[in-house]
Amino acid sequence: MTWLAWRQARTQLLTAAVAVALVVAVLAATRGRVAATPGDLSTPLESLQLLGTALIGVPAAIGAFWGAPLLARELETGTHRLAWTQGVTRRRWLALKLTLLGAAAAAMTAVFTAAFTWWSLPLDATGNRIGTANFGQRGIAPIAYAMFALALGTLIGALVRRTLPAIAFTLVGFFVVRYSFQLLVRPRLVDTVELTRSTTMVGPGNSASTAGSWVLSSSTVDATGKALSGAGADRLMVDTCHLTRLSTADDWASCAHRIRLHDVVKAHPASHFWPLQLLESAAFGALTVALVAMCFWWVRHRTA
Repeated sequence: MTWLAWRQARTQLLTAAVAVALVVAVLAATRGRVAATPGDLSTPLESLQLLGTALIGVPAAIGAFWGAPLLARELETGTHRLAWTQGVTRRRWLALKLTLLGAAAAAMTAVFTAAFTWWSLPLDATGNRIGTANFGQRGIAPIAYAMFALALGTLIGALVRRTLPAIAFTLVGFFVVRYSFQLLVRPRLVDTVELTRSTTMVGPGNSASTAGSWVLSSSTVDATGKALSGAGADRLMVDTCHLTRLSTADDWASCAHRIRLHDVVKAHPASHFWPLQLLESAAFGALTVALVAMCFWWVRHRTA
């Protein structure tokens, strides 16, 4: 049975392994140049940053093209009747298939994300890796996404029983859950911290205190801590510093500094990266376990 499962999946597994090996080779060959000039990448090196986008799409592809056909193809063609009457129980058949594909998906995604995280370290040292885009391209979260996508695709395939619709529903379902979690759940996984910075209303401000942070909200306040609207802050500076339309940008910035106008920011600092990674991975891991349990229940009780 193990040999048969390998033969059925060997083409897609070998293709994925070769693709990952090529990606790792390219990243390893260019890492030195990235480390030497992290703030001034050439166009080819900037293009390699798009590999991070692939890390967002890889889990979706695993769910759609590995998970969705796993049961849907068997049920659509009727070959499940033969497979499940050869001395192999439904549960063992499904467990073996999921174990093989799950192990391969986890290993390949882990190698990809580890290589890209390592390649991006010089960039992250002066940038932001906790923002919504970079977060899903680093650390261990992509592995959890891949496991979730595989389980989701397998369950949808069992429910739909048609390969092409299962692929489409898996892609839609994965991205809906993935980005809903990113927008609604991730900001609340860890308590935010309150930071202050010079106001950005009259220029770029001094953002050293929020460097590398994921800023969720910001409000401008006066010296007493009273929140001000944009118009209110303008009136305060005009009345206090006697500014006019002829005042320069430096005049406005100097006034804001003198009257201690500043921004209060709610953010996740860079130090929250790994706590958020662990908690989000655990959440998607729990979803994966639930989906796999549903797959086994459906195959056992609803698939004829």
